Amino acid sequence: MGKYKKYHSDVKTTYALGLQKELLPNKLTDKIPNSTTSYWKENERPERYIGGEFASNIQSNLNDTKVFLDPRVSLGKDVFIQVARFYITILSLIGKQRVFASIVQNKNIIVQLLENLHPNFPFDRKLLLLFLNISPRQYSMWLGIHANACDKSLANTCFKKRPNQIALFEIEILKDYMTMKAHEFWSIGAIWGKAVKDGAVYMSSATWYKYSKKLGYSLARKPKKKSKKRGSLDVDRPNHTWHMDVSHFKTLDNVKFYIYTVVDNFSRKIVSHTVSKKLSAEIRVQSLRQAINNEFDVKIKDQQLDLIVDGGSENNNNTVAEFIRNCEVSIKKKIALKDVTFSNSIVEGPYKIMKSYYFRKKEIYASTIHKEVDFFVDDYNYKKPCHKHKYFTPNEVHLKPDILESKPILTNCNKARLDANRNYCCKLVMEAI
Repeated sequence: MGKYKKYHSDVKTTYALGLQKELLPNKLTDKIPNSTTSYWKENERPERYIGGEFASNIQSNLNDTKVFLDPRVSLGKDVFIQVARFYITILSLIGKQRVFASIVQNKNIIVQLLENLHPNFPFDRKLLLLFLNISPRQYSMWLGIHANACDKSLANTCFKKRPNQIALFEIEILKDYMTMKAHEFWSIGAIWGKAVKDGAVYMSSATWYKYSKKLGYSLARKPKKKSKKRGSLDVDRPNHTWHMDVSHFKTLDNVKFYIYTVVDNFSRKIVSHTVSKKLSAEIRVQSLRQAINNEFDVKIKDQQLDLIVDGGSENNNNTVAEFIRNCEVSIKKKIALKDVTFSNSIVEGPYKIMKSYYFRKKEIYASTIHKEVDFFVDDYNYKKPCHKHKYFTPNEVHLKPDILESKPILTNCNKARLDANRNYCCKLVMEAI
Protein backbone atom coordinates (compact mmCIF):
# COMPACT_ATOMS: atom_id res chain seq x y z
CA MET A 1 0.00 0.00 0.00
CA GLY A 2 1.40 3.45 -0.99
CA LYS A 3 2.51 5.98 1.58
CA TYR A 4 -0.20 8.46 2.71
CA LYS A 5 0.24 11.85 1.02
CA LYS A 6 0.51 14.96 3.21
CA TYR A 7 -0.36 18.28 1.65
CA HIS A 8 1.10 21.61 2.76
CA SER A 9 -1.21 23.69 4.96
CA ASP A 10 -0.99 26.59 2.49
CA VAL A 11 -2.48 24.36 -0.22
CA LYS A 12 -5.40 23.50 2.08
CA THR A 13 -5.92 27.20 2.94
CA THR A 14 -5.90 28.09 -0.76
CA TYR A 15 -8.81 25.71 -1.38
CA ALA A 16 -10.64 26.90 1.73
CA LEU A 17 -10.43 30.47 0.43
CA GLY A 18 -11.34 29.47 -3.15
CA LEU A 19 -8.09 30.76 -4.65
CA GLN A 20 -6.75 27.47 -6.03
CA LYS A 21 -7.33 28.47 -9.68
CA GLU A 22 -5.42 31.70 -9.25
CA LEU A 23 -2.54 30.43 -7.13
CA LEU A 24 -1.98 26.73 -7.93
CA PRO A 25 -0.82 25.22 -11.24
CA ASN A 26 -3.06 22.72 -13.07
CA LYS A 27 -0.45 19.96 -12.85
CA LEU A 28 -0.92 19.99 -9.07
CA THR A 29 -4.70 20.51 -8.83
CA ASP A 30 -5.37 17.72 -11.36
CA LYS A 31 -3.63 15.20 -9.10
CA ILE A 32 -5.57 16.05 -5.94
CA PRO A 33 -8.73 13.89 -5.50
CA ASN A 34 -12.04 15.72 -5.48
CA SER A 35 -12.97 14.12 -2.16
CA THR A 36 -9.86 15.62 -0.59
CA THR A 37 -10.47 19.12 -1.92
CA SER A 38 -14.15 18.93 -0.92
CA TYR A 39 -13.09 18.02 2.62
CA TRP A 40 -10.74 21.02 2.72
CA LYS A 41 -13.48 23.37 1.52
CA GLU A 42 -15.95 22.10 4.12
CA ASN A 43 -13.68 21.59 7.12
CA GLU A 44 -10.90 24.17 6.80
CA ARG A 45 -13.23 26.90 8.06
CA PRO A 46 -11.57 30.02 9.50
CA GLU A 47 -13.70 29.97 12.66
CA ARG A 48 -11.98 26.75 13.73
CA TYR A 49 -8.75 28.65 14.23
CA ILE A 50 -7.52 31.44 16.49
CA GLY A 51 -8.04 34.74 14.71
CA GLY A 52 -10.92 33.37 12.70
CA GLU A 53 -12.99 36.45 13.60
CA PHE A 54 -10.95 38.40 11.06
CA ALA A 55 -11.86 36.05 8.23
CA SER A 56 -14.77 38.23 7.09
CA ASN A 57 -12.39 41.11 6.44
CA ILE A 58 -10.24 38.81 4.36
CA GLN A 59 -13.25 37.52 2.43
CA SER A 60 -14.37 41.06 1.60
CA ASN A 61 -11.10 41.63 -0.27
CA LEU A 62 -11.04 38.31 -2.13
CA ASN A 63 -12.65 39.67 -5.28
CA ASP A 64 -9.94 42.31 -5.64
CA THR A 65 -7.31 39.67 -4.92
CA LYS A 66 -8.74 37.34 -7.57
CA VAL A 67 -8.68 40.12 -10.14
CA PHE A 68 -5.10 40.99 -9.22
CA LEU A 69 -4.03 37.33 -9.56
CA ASP A 70 -5.87 36.72 -12.83
CA PRO A 71 -3.27 35.73 -15.49
CA ARG A 72 -4.96 38.06 -17.98
CA VAL A 73 -3.61 41.06 -16.07
CA SER A 74 -0.17 39.60 -15.54
CA LEU A 75 1.54 42.55 -17.24
CA GLY A 76 -0.19 45.11 -15.03
CA LYS A 77 0.43 42.95 -11.98
CA ASP A 78 4.15 42.76 -12.69
CA VAL A 79 4.33 46.52 -13.23
CA PHE A 80 2.43 47.20 -10.00
CA ILE A 81 4.64 44.88 -7.96
CA GLN A 82 7.78 46.55 -9.27
CA VAL A 83 6.39 50.03 -8.56
CA ALA A 84 5.21 48.92 -5.12
CA ARG A 85 8.63 47.53 -4.25
CA PHE A 86 10.24 50.76 -5.41
CA TYR A 87 7.77 52.85 -3.39
CA ILE A 88 8.27 50.78 -0.22
CA THR A 89 12.04 51.12 -0.60
CA ILE A 90 11.73 54.89 -0.94
CA LEU A 91 9.52 55.04 2.16
CA SER A 92 12.05 52.97 4.09
CA LEU A 93 15.01 55.11 3.04
CA ILE A 94 13.46 58.58 3.26
CA GLY A 95 10.51 58.16 5.60
CA LYS A 96 6.76 58.26 4.97
CA GLN A 97 6.27 61.81 6.27
CA ARG A 98 9.06 63.28 4.14
CA VAL A 99 7.80 61.50 1.03
CA PHE A 100 4.27 62.79 1.53
CA ALA A 101 5.59 66.29 2.30
CA SER A 102 7.37 66.20 -1.06
CA ILE A 103 4.15 65.09 -2.78
CA VAL A 104 2.25 67.99 -1.19
CA GLN A 105 4.97 70.45 -2.16
CA ASN A 106 4.78 69.26 -5.77
CA LYS A 107 1.03 68.71 -5.90
CA ASN A 108 0.63 70.50 -9.24
CA ILE A 109 3.05 68.06 -10.89
CA ILE A 110 1.23 65.09 -9.33
CA VAL A 111 -2.15 66.39 -10.55
CA GLN A 112 -0.78 66.97 -14.04
CA LEU A 113 0.59 63.42 -14.21
CA LEU A 114 -2.62 61.81 -12.95
CA GLU A 115 -4.85 63.88 -15.23
CA ASN A 116 -2.81 62.96 -18.30
CA LEU A 117 -2.60 59.21 -17.84
CA HIS A 118 -2.59 57.20 -21.08
CA PRO A 119 -5.93 55.45 -21.81
CA ASN A 120 -4.13 52.10 -21.73
CA PHE A 121 -2.51 52.73 -18.37
CA PRO A 122 -3.15 49.50 -16.40
CA PHE A 123 -4.29 51.13 -13.14
CA ASP A 124 -7.24 53.27 -12.16
CA ARG A 125 -6.58 56.79 -10.81
CA LYS A 126 -8.29 55.88 -7.53
CA LEU A 127 -5.81 53.06 -7.00
CA LEU A 128 -2.89 55.42 -7.61
CA LEU A 129 -4.31 57.93 -5.11
CA LEU A 130 -4.59 55.16 -2.54
CA PHE A 131 -1.06 54.11 -3.39
CA LEU A 132 0.22 57.69 -2.85
CA ASN A 133 -1.82 58.11 0.36
CA ILE A 134 -3.86 60.99 -1.13
CA SER A 135 -7.50 61.15 -0.11
CA PRO A 136 -10.14 61.77 -2.83
CA ARG A 137 -11.21 64.98 -1.06
CA GLN A 138 -7.67 66.29 -0.95
CA TYR A 139 -7.10 65.42 -4.60
CA SER A 140 -10.33 67.18 -5.56
CA MET A 141 -9.09 70.33 -3.85
CA TRP A 142 -5.71 70.06 -5.61
CA LEU A 143 -7.53 69.56 -8.91
CA GLY A 144 -9.45 72.82 -8.37
CA ILE A 145 -6.22 74.67 -7.63
CA HIS A 146 -4.57 73.15 -10.69
CA ALA A 147 -7.48 74.16 -12.92
CA ASN A 148 -7.04 77.79 -11.81
CA ALA A 149 -3.25 77.78 -11.77
CA CYS A 150 -1.39 81.00 -12.50
CA ASP A 151 2.39 81.21 -12.78
CA LYS A 152 2.33 84.94 -11.96
CA SER A 153 0.99 84.18 -8.47
CA LEU A 154 3.32 82.86 -5.77
CA ALA A 155 0.32 80.88 -4.52
CA ASN A 156 0.04 79.45 -8.08
CA THR A 157 -3.66 80.30 -8.13
CA CYS A 158 -5.65 82.75 -10.25
CA PHE A 159 -5.90 86.14 -8.52
CA LYS A 160 -9.56 86.57 -9.46
CA LYS A 161 -10.56 83.07 -8.34
CA ARG A 162 -8.78 83.53 -5.00
CA PRO A 163 -8.74 87.30 -4.28
CA ASN A 164 -7.74 86.86 -0.63
CA GLN A 165 -4.25 85.74 -1.58
CA ILE A 166 -1.29 88.12 -1.31
CA ALA A 167 -1.41 90.67 -4.12
CA LEU A 168 1.50 91.49 -6.40
CA PHE A 169 1.94 94.96 -4.91
CA GLU A 170 2.31 93.36 -1.46
CA ILE A 171 5.01 91.05 -2.81
CA GLU A 172 6.90 94.12 -4.02
CA ILE A 173 6.57 95.68 -0.55
CA LEU A 174 7.91 92.47 1.01
CA LYS A 175 10.88 92.55 -1.38
CA ASP A 176 11.59 96.18 -0.49
CA TYR A 177 11.54 95.52 3.25
CA MET A 178 13.62 92.34 2.98
CA THR A 179 16.33 94.11 0.98
CA MET A 180 16.54 97.42 2.89
CA LYS A 181 20.04 98.24 4.10
CA ALA A 182 18.61 99.20 7.50
CA HIS A 183 17.28 95.64 7.91
CA GLU A 184 20.51 93.90 6.93
CA PHE A 185 21.07 92.33 10.35
CA TRP A 186 17.45 91.77 11.35
CA SER A 187 15.60 88.51 11.62
CA ILE A 188 12.69 87.87 9.23
CA GLY A 189 10.26 88.18 12.12
CA ALA A 190 11.62 91.61 13.04
CA ILE A 191 11.29 92.82 9.43
CA TRP A 192 7.70 91.57 9.34
CA GLY A 193 6.94 93.40 12.60
CA LYS A 194 8.33 96.65 11.18
CA ALA A 195 6.34 96.29 7.94
CA VAL A 196 3.10 95.70 9.87
CA LYS A 197 3.78 98.55 12.29
CA ASP A 198 4.39 100.87 9.33
CA GLY A 199 1.00 99.83 7.93
CA ALA A 200 2.67 98.65 4.74
CA VAL A 201 1.28 95.11 4.72
CA TYR A 202 -1.59 93.08 6.11
CA MET A 203 -0.39 89.50 6.57
CA SER A 204 0.52 87.10 9.34
CA SER A 205 4.11 86.32 10.27
CA ALA A 206 3.62 82.75 8.95
CA THR A 207 2.59 84.12 5.53
CA TRP A 208 5.55 86.52 5.54
CA TYR A 209 7.90 83.59 6.29
CA LYS A 210 6.30 81.46 3.56
CA TYR A 211 6.66 84.08 0.83
CA SER A 212 10.16 85.05 1.99
CA LYS A 213 11.15 81.43 1.57
CA LYS A 214 9.56 81.23 -1.91
CA LEU A 215 11.44 84.36 -2.97
CA GLY A 216 14.72 82.96 -1.68
CA TYR A 217 15.19 85.34 1.25
CA SER A 218 15.19 82.54 3.82
CA LEU A 219 15.78 78.85 4.12
CA ALA A 220 13.37 76.32 5.54
CA ARG A 221 13.27 76.69 9.29
CA LYS A 222 14.74 73.81 11.25
CA PRO A 223 12.45 72.09 13.71
CA LYS A 224 12.87 73.53 17.17
CA LYS A 225 14.63 71.45 19.75
CA LYS A 226 12.60 70.57 22.79
CA SER A 227 13.52 73.11 25.42
CA LYS A 228 14.13 72.07 28.97
CA LYS A 229 11.35 73.25 31.23
CA ARG A 230 13.06 75.51 33.74
CA GLY A 231 10.22 77.90 34.39
CA SER A 232 10.10 81.57 33.47
CA LEU A 233 9.66 84.99 34.98
CA ASP A 234 7.04 87.51 33.89
CA VAL A 235 6.91 90.96 35.46
CA ASP A 236 4.38 93.71 34.86
CA ARG A 237 6.54 96.83 34.50
CA PRO A 238 9.99 98.04 33.47
CA ASN A 239 12.82 98.19 36.05
CA HIS A 240 11.18 95.56 38.22
CA THR A 241 13.77 92.86 37.40
CA TRP A 242 17.09 93.09 35.61
CA HIS A 243 19.34 90.37 34.23
CA MET A 244 23.11 90.80 34.30
CA ASP A 245 25.84 88.82 32.53
CA VAL A 246 29.15 88.98 30.65
CA SER A 247 29.97 87.47 27.24
CA HIS A 248 33.33 87.25 25.49
CA PHE A 249 34.23 87.80 21.84
CA LYS A 250 37.57 87.36 20.06
CA THR A 251 38.28 89.77 17.19
CA LEU A 252 39.91 88.86 13.88
CA ASP A 253 43.23 90.21 15.15
CA ASN A 254 43.01 87.71 18.04
CA VAL A 255 42.16 90.10 20.87
CA LYS A 256 39.67 88.87 23.47
CA PHE A 257 37.03 91.32 24.73
CA TYR A 258 34.39 91.05 27.45
CA ILE A 259 30.96 92.59 26.85
CA TYR A 260 29.05 93.49 30.02
CA THR A 261 25.29 94.06 29.77
CA VAL A 262 22.28 94.68 31.98
CA VAL A 263 18.91 93.80 30.41
CA ASP A 264 15.44 94.73 31.64
CA ASN A 265 13.12 91.74 31.96
CA PHE A 266 9.87 93.44 30.97
CA SER A 267 10.99 95.44 27.93
CA ARG A 268 14.12 93.42 26.97
CA LYS A 269 15.98 96.74 26.69
CA ILE A 270 19.75 96.74 27.24
CA VAL A 271 19.88 99.42 29.95
CA SER A 272 23.69 99.51 30.05
CA HIS A 273 26.66 97.96 28.28
CA THR A 274 30.44 98.10 28.63
CA VAL A 275 33.24 96.61 26.50
CA SER A 276 36.62 95.79 28.05
CA LYS A 277 39.65 93.56 27.62
CA LYS A 278 39.44 92.66 31.31
CA LEU A 279 37.01 90.50 33.25
CA SER A 280 36.76 92.14 36.66
CA ALA A 281 34.37 92.93 39.49
CA GLU A 282 35.17 96.66 39.20
CA ILE A 283 33.96 96.85 35.57
CA ARG A 284 30.91 94.76 36.48
CA VAL A 285 30.01 97.28 39.19
CA GLN A 286 30.69 100.14 36.79
CA SER A 287 28.12 98.80 34.27
CA LEU A 288 25.57 98.19 37.04
CA ARG A 289 26.07 101.72 38.42
CA GLN A 290 25.59 103.13 34.93
CA ALA A 291 22.27 101.25 34.61
CA ILE A 292 21.08 102.54 38.01
CA ASN A 293 21.94 106.13 37.11
CA ASN A 294 20.23 105.78 33.71
CA GLU A 295 16.97 104.33 34.99
CA PHE A 296 16.44 105.52 38.60
CA ASP A 297 16.24 108.86 40.36
CA VAL A 298 18.57 108.03 43.25
CA LYS A 299 17.05 110.83 45.34
CA ILE A 300 13.76 108.93 45.61
CA LYS A 301 13.60 106.54 48.56
CA ASP A 302 12.12 103.04 48.88
CA GLN A 303 12.91 101.96 45.33
CA GLN A 304 13.46 98.21 44.83
CA LEU A 305 14.98 96.03 42.14
CA ASP A 306 15.48 92.30 41.61
CA LEU A 307 18.79 91.41 39.95
CA ILE A 308 19.25 87.97 38.33
CA VAL A 309 22.83 86.84 37.68
CA ASP A 310 24.74 83.67 36.81
CA GLY A 311 27.05 81.93 39.25
CA GLY A 312 30.22 83.46 37.78
CA SER A 313 32.78 85.12 40.06
CA GLU A 314 32.48 88.44 38.18
CA ASN A 315 28.89 88.71 39.45
CA ASN A 316 29.33 87.24 42.91
CA ASN A 317 32.14 88.91 44.87
CA ASN A 318 32.76 91.38 47.64
CA THR A 319 32.97 94.37 45.28
CA VAL A 320 29.49 93.72 43.86
CA ALA A 321 28.12 92.92 47.33
CA GLU A 322 29.46 96.19 48.74
CA PHE A 323 27.92 98.22 45.92
CA ILE A 324 24.55 96.57 46.52
CA ARG A 325 24.72 97.28 50.27
CA ASN A 326 25.44 100.98 49.71
CA CYS A 327 23.21 101.51 46.66
CA GLU A 328 20.40 104.07 46.96
CA VAL A 329 18.10 101.49 45.32
CA SER A 330 17.32 98.34 47.30
CA ILE A 331 18.72 95.49 45.17
CA LYS A 332 17.92 91.83 45.76
CA LYS A 333 20.51 89.77 43.91
CA LYS A 334 19.52 86.21 42.99
CA ILE A 335 21.53 83.49 41.28
CA ALA A 336 19.74 81.76 38.38
CA LEU A 337 18.94 78.06 38.88
CA LYS A 338 20.06 78.35 42.50
CA ASP A 339 18.11 81.06 44.30
CA VAL A 340 15.40 80.92 41.61
CA THR A 341 14.20 78.01 39.46
CA PHE A 342 14.58 79.73 36.07
CA SER A 343 17.70 80.39 34.00
CA ASN A 344 19.29 83.70 33.04
CA SER A 345 18.46 83.20 29.36
CA ILE A 346 16.87 86.65 28.94
CA VAL A 347 20.26 88.36 29.13
CA GLU A 348 21.79 85.71 26.86
CA GLY A 349 19.26 86.46 24.09
CA PRO A 350 20.79 89.78 22.97
CA TYR A 351 24.26 88.19 22.93
CA LYS A 352 23.03 85.48 20.54
CA ILE A 353 21.40 88.07 18.26
CA MET A 354 24.55 90.21 18.29
CA LYS A 355 26.88 87.34 17.38
CA SER A 356 24.58 85.44 15.00
CA TYR A 357 23.07 88.33 13.02
CA TYR A 358 25.39 91.33 13.44
CA PHE A 359 28.95 90.12 14.02
CA ARG A 360 28.83 87.07 11.76
CA LYS A 361 28.46 89.22 8.65
CA LYS A 362 31.23 91.66 9.63
CA GLU A 363 34.97 91.77 10.14
CA ILE A 364 35.39 92.82 13.77
CA TYR A 365 38.81 94.09 14.92
CA ALA A 366 40.08 95.41 18.24
CA SER A 367 39.94 98.93 16.79
CA THR A 368 36.28 98.60 15.74
CA ILE A 369 34.59 96.41 18.35
CA HIS A 370 33.48 99.32 20.56
CA LYS A 371 31.80 101.01 17.59
CA GLU A 372 30.19 97.74 16.49
CA VAL A 373 28.78 96.97 19.95
CA ASP A 374 27.40 100.54 20.20
CA PHE A 375 25.76 100.12 16.78
CA PHE A 376 24.19 96.82 17.82
CA VAL A 377 22.81 98.17 21.12
CA ASP A 378 21.35 101.23 19.38
CA ASP A 379 19.76 99.14 16.61
CA TYR A 380 18.49 96.52 19.06
CA ASN A 381 17.01 99.02 21.53
CA TYR A 382 15.59 101.72 19.27
CA LYS A 383 14.98 100.39 15.75
CA LYS A 384 14.46 96.61 15.52
CA PRO A 385 11.13 95.21 16.78
CA CYS A 386 11.64 92.71 19.58
CA HIS A 387 10.41 89.16 19.01
CA LYS A 388 8.53 89.20 22.32
CA HIS A 389 6.71 92.45 21.45
CA LYS A 390 6.10 91.58 17.73
CA TYR A 391 5.86 95.15 16.35
CA PHE A 392 7.55 97.32 19.00
CA THR A 393 11.13 97.99 19.99
CA PRO A 394 12.43 97.39 23.52
CA ASN A 395 12.75 101.15 24.07
CA GLU A 396 9.14 101.82 22.99
CA VAL A 397 7.89 99.26 25.49
CA HIS A 398 10.30 100.49 28.17
CA LEU A 399 9.07 104.08 27.93
CA LYS A 400 5.40 103.27 27.38
CA PRO A 401 4.38 99.80 28.64
CA ASP A 402 0.72 100.36 27.67
CA ILE A 403 1.74 100.30 24.01
CA LEU A 404 1.57 96.50 24.20
CA GLU A 405 -2.21 96.74 24.48
CA SER A 406 -2.45 98.47 21.11
CA LYS A 407 -2.07 97.09 17.60
CA PRO A 408 -0.90 98.82 14.43
CA ILE A 409 -3.68 100.42 12.41
CA LEU A 410 -3.88 98.67 9.05
CA THR A 411 -5.96 101.14 7.10
CA ASN A 412 -7.55 99.69 3.95
CA CYS A 413 -4.73 97.15 3.46
CA ASN A 414 -7.08 94.21 3.04
CA LYS A 415 -9.45 96.19 0.80
CA ALA A 416 -6.54 97.22 -1.41
CA ARG A 417 -5.53 93.57 -1.77
CA LEU A 418 -9.05 92.46 -2.77
CA ASP A 419 -9.39 95.31 -5.26
CA ALA A 420 -6.00 94.58 -6.83
CA ASN A 421 -6.68 90.84 -7.20
CA ARG A 422 -10.22 91.19 -8.49
CA ASN A 423 -9.09 93.73 -11.09
CA TYR A 424 -5.98 91.80 -12.09
CA CYS A 425 -5.75 91.39 -15.86
CA CYS A 426 -3.56 88.65 -17.28
CA LYS A 427 -3.72 90.16 -20.76
CA LEU A 428 -2.31 93.52 -19.64
CA VAL A 429 0.48 91.78 -17.75
CA MET A 430 1.42 89.67 -20.80
CA GLU A 431 1.41 92.79 -23.01
CA ALA A 432 3.65 94.58 -20.53
CA ILE A 433 6.07 91.66 -20.65
